[in-house]
Amino acid sequence: ALRVGFIVAPWDVMSRMLALKTDAGSGALEQMVLAAYCKPHFSTHVPALTKALRTKLDTLMEVVNEQFGTAAEFEEPKGGIFLWVKLPDQVDTLKLYQAALAAGVSINPGPEWSTDKNHSRSRLRLCFASPSHQQIREGVAVLAEVCRREFGVPARSANVEKRA
Repeated sequence: ALRVGFIVAPWDVMSRMLALKTDAGSGALEQMVLAAYCKPHFSTHVPALTKALRTKLDTLMEVVNEQFGTAAEFEEPKGGIFLWVKLPDQVDTLKLYQAALAAGVSINPGPEWSTDKNHSRSRLRLCFASPSHQQIREGVAVLAEVCRREFGVPARSANVEKRA
């Protein structure tokens, strides 16, 4: 959660990027702690982290399929910590966000993460990095129930017909 990174770029590119920088960046202490940790651990930490994230992604994709069936569309991401999900067009993920949050589940509504608000209206991002496998399963089940109650989607899941 330190959000420390670096950029190597020619000065003509770097000078334009620095002009757009809006924060003070990470502190020197955080950078030194991360550098001290990474030197002996980086080569073993990254594969372990990649494996752990992969299993969480697999759990998320499995449970989205179980809970939403064909009502949810997604492509397996090649990296990152988010799964983009497309729900039927009648679902407004900005409204879904409020209802889901009231039920204890937080989502990232597509319009807040896209330059095309109309295209992303029924899309959302689900983060799988922090929650446990059990939290992922429970959270998606709650999300499906909220979505069903608010928008009538999904009408079927796990081969069982549901009523809104």
